[in-house]
Amino acid sequence: MERLGRLTAQLQAHDGWSRAQLDVYQAERLRALVEHAVANSPYYRDTLGPDAAERPLDQLPTLSKATMMTHFDQVVCDPRLRRSDLHAHMEGPDPARSFLDEYRVMTTSGTTGLRGIFALTEDEAAVWIAVGLRVSAHAGVRPQMRMTGIGAPGSLHVTRQLYAPLEALQPRGPSLSVLTPLPQMVEALNAYQPDVLLGYPSVAGLLADEQLAGRLRIAPKAGIYGAEPLTPSLAGRIRGAWGFEPQSSYSATEAPTIAVGSLGDRLEIQEDVVLVEVVDEHNRPVPAGTPGFKVLITNLVNFAQPLIRYELSDAVTLAAGANPTGRPYRRIASVDGRSIDVLHLPARDGGEVALHPSGFGGAFASLPDVHQYQLLHDAQGLHARVVLAADAASDTAERLRRSIAEAIAAAGAVAPPIDVQPVAALEREPGIGAKFKLVTSTVASRRAGPTG
Repeated sequence: MERLGRLTAQLQAHDGWSRAQLDVYQAERLRALVEHAVANSPYYRDTLGPDAAERPLDQLPTLSKATMMTHFDQVVCDPRLRRSDLHAHMEGPDPARSFLDEYRVMTTSGTTGLRGIFALTEDEAAVWIAVGLRVSAHAGVRPQMRMTGIGAPGSLHVTRQLYAPLEALQPRGPSLSVLTPLPQMVEALNAYQPDVLLGYPSVAGLLADEQLAGRLRIAPKAGIYGAEPLTPSLAGRIRGAWGFEPQSSYSATEAPTIAVGSLGDRLEIQEDVVLVEVVDEHNRPVPAGTPGFKVLITNLVNFAQPLIRYELSDAVTLAAGANPTGRPYRRIASVDGRSIDVLHLPARDGGEVALHPSGFGGAFASLPDVHQYQLLHDAQGLHARVVLAADAASDTAERLRRSIAEAIAAAGAVAPPIDVQPVAALEREPGIGAKFKLVTSTVASRRAGPTG
C-alpha cells in the first residue's frame, strides 16, 4: 500500500501541470518508449527503423490486434514471453499467478473475432492500479472506503487483475462477478455495505432497481463503471437510487484506464499514461466534435509489450474547449461503441447512413420502463430485445418501436421492419469479459473502401 500511495501521489502531482508541462512529459515518455521498442523488439526494429524516435508520432505505422498476435514473439521486448508459453500458462491450473514470477498476463474476450494476449510487469501493473486510485479520488473515493468490484468472471480479464489488489486492502468482501445471480449479489452487498461500487453499467442498473424496490439496502457514496456504455437512462437510475453522479470509465485491456468522468463533464483522457488519436478510416485525425472511426492508443506505461499507435475499433468523439477542472488533459465527449457495431442503413436520398449505437439512446431514454436493451440487425429487419419494468405499461413495446423508427428517420435513413421483443434477461457475450453488446449486425455495409 505504501508503494501504491507513492505512485498515486506522483500521478496526482501531474494534475497540477500546465499543458506545456504535460506536452514535454509526453514527448519524453514517447521517445523513451520508441527507443526501447526499437532496441529490444525485433518487430519494431524492422517496422519503425532506427530513426523512429526522431519522427512525429503520426508518421509511425499503426499496429492492429491481428498483426500483434501474428508477430507476438517479435513484438514483445523479453524473448521469454512466447505466445505458446503464455497460452499454456493461461490454460494452466492457476492462470492468475505471475508468469515467470515477473509478469501479469491479461487477455481480451475475443468478441471482435480475435483474442488478444497482453503481458505487463508487476511494476507496470502497479502504475495502472495507481492510475485507478487517482481517478477514483477525482470521483470522491477515499482509501478507507469499502470497494466492491463486480467485474468479469475470468481471472485473466483486466477487471479481475486490477480489482484484486484494491479489494485486498479492504475488509474481506464478497467475491462477485457479472454472472453472480442477482439475489445472491443483493444478499452479499447487504451484508458487506460497500461505500464504492465498481463494475459494469448494466449490473449497476439492475442493482439500482433492486435498491429502489427496497430489496437492496446499501448506501454507496460513489460508483465508477466501464466496459459497456453508461447510457443517460442508466445514469439516471443510479442517481435515483443513491444520489451520487456515476462516473464512466473508458478502458481497455491494452490500456486499463484511458479516460474517466461523468456524462455531463465529459471524460478526462489520462494523457500522462496514454496517448489517444481519434482518426477516420484512413488514420487521418478528426477534429473535436466529429465522431472518429477508430482510436489509436500509445501506451506510455507498458514497455515489456509496447503498444504504439495500437488500433481500437471504438467510435469516439473528442470534446472541444478547455477542461473546466483546470487539469491539463483533453476530454472525450462520447464513446459511441465499436465501429464494428455501427448499423449501416440505406439513406432516404440514396447511399448509406452509418448509425452509431448512441444514435438510439434518445429512443430508449424517453421510456424509463425499458431497463436494458439489445439490437440485432439482420436480413429480416431490426429486432430490439428489451427487459421491461415489472409494472411497464402495456403499450411500452409499441411506443419503443415507434421511437426507434423516429430515431432512424431523424438520421436520414430508411427504417427496416422493426419488432420489439420483451425478455426476462439479456444474454451476455461469451468469453471472459461477459459484456453486453448493445448492437449486432449481420448485414454487411455496401460502402466500398478500406476499413482500417
